[in-house]
Amino acid sequence: MENKFKFLTKYSLMKKLKNKWFLIANIIVLIIIVGLVNIDQIVNFFGGDFNDDVKIRVVDNTGYYEEVKSNLKNVSSYLTDSKVIITKEKNKDDAKRKIKGKDDILLIIDKDKENVFKVSFITDSYVDTIKYQAIIASLNTAKQNIALKNSNIDQNELAKISKEVSVERLFLNEDKTKDEESSRTILSALSMIIVLPCFMLIVFLVQMIGAEINEEKSTRGMEIIIGNVSAKAHFFSKVVASNIFVLLQGFLLIAYAGVGLLVRKLTTSGGTSLVQDVASQFDLDEIISVIQNGGIIDKLGYIIPLIVILFVLSFLAYSLLAGILASITTNMENFQQLQTPLLVISVIGYYLIFLSAAFPGSLFIKIVACIPLVSISLAPSLLLSGEIGISVVIIGIILVALLDYILIKYGLKIYKVGILNYSETNLWKKMFKAVKEK
Repeated sequence: MENKFKFLTKYSLMKKLKNKWFLIANIIVLIIIVGLVNIDQIVNFFGGDFNDDVKIRVVDNTGYYEEVKSNLKNVSSYLTDSKVIITKEKNKDDAKRKIKGKDDILLIIDKDKENVFKVSFITDSYVDTIKYQAIIASLNTAKQNIALKNSNIDQNELAKISKEVSVERLFLNEDKTKDEESSRTILSALSMIIVLPCFMLIVFLVQMIGAEINEEKSTRGMEIIIGNVSAKAHFFSKVVASNIFVLLQGFLLIAYAGVGLLVRKLTTSGGTSLVQDVASQFDLDEIISVIQNGGIIDKLGYIIPLIVILFVLSFLAYSLLAGILASITTNMENFQQLQTPLLVISVIGYYLIFLSAAFPGSLFIKIVACIPLVSISLAPSLLLSGEIGISVVIIGIILVALLDYILIKYGLKIYKVGILNYSETNLWKKMFKAVKEK
């Protein structure tokens, strides 16, 4: 029994690894991931007008040109590798002729008694939304500053109005700290990045088990296998082999991301890139310091094992369900229909992560975080963000473990009946009868 189980597990695993499509698919995935990590460099390589200088010509009929110009310079912060060149024009008609056939932007500023000034935004063709909104935002800021200056407010008072409010974050509970609060937010965002690949691996796991079992049933090879091996050994060999394969695929995805980062490091020389631009907005050293000072790292010693246990048990539950569903179907088309609700359940948890930010402290979301199959997506993010405690995760682990037990105890009986069944007639009746048997 044990030797047959090991043989089936090894055979199923090697069959997947030696498949030429496994190699082809991973080469494609490697290329895609490396491309995504370096997408900004690829876009820059092919070129385009996204990094051309933004030329803004201004006809000022108000005397506010210097204030407007000063604020328009901030437009560059919204753009990628583009400089903003601002030129003052004297005549409106001459300025219109200059922008004819070009991407230049002409702003005609006129006085407005009720709203300080008004602006005519003129171009020869369409302008992209980001650029347009950035210019409008800068003009609004200029208008507000000018209005404050024209209101005869004392300069010291004006400086106080413009100055940002000073906020001191305090907690009545002495065990709470600002760094811990910030670190929870950071780790919660990181958990969402981890959950998406897990969802993809779950989809891959369910479809792989279903395809393999239906392939054996469609070729009638199942009769030969079950004639020599027990249904129990066959069932668990599929589950174990598929989970090992998915785990290996997960490590490969991490390795591919590492290759992408290595390629970026080797090919990036001088200048700034998209990642550098993003990183410049966040002090990575400060983020690491916040996580360390927040005390979360000390708690990761028991948080990570709990999350890993939850992941393992949830993957097991999905694979057990996939095997049971595949055994009662007669072809892959039927299995695709049965697996749809299973995959929809896994998506629910992912979407509830976003809703949890809009409804902090929601009792409904906390309850759902305990539900098996959904908890794998929702619980890790809520735990790291502080929305739920370790007790909720432990409850989730107990419930998914209970589900695994039920699937193993009763699912195996259904598997024995369904695996050699090639007719849908009275199938459900046979399964219920099998479940009731001792």
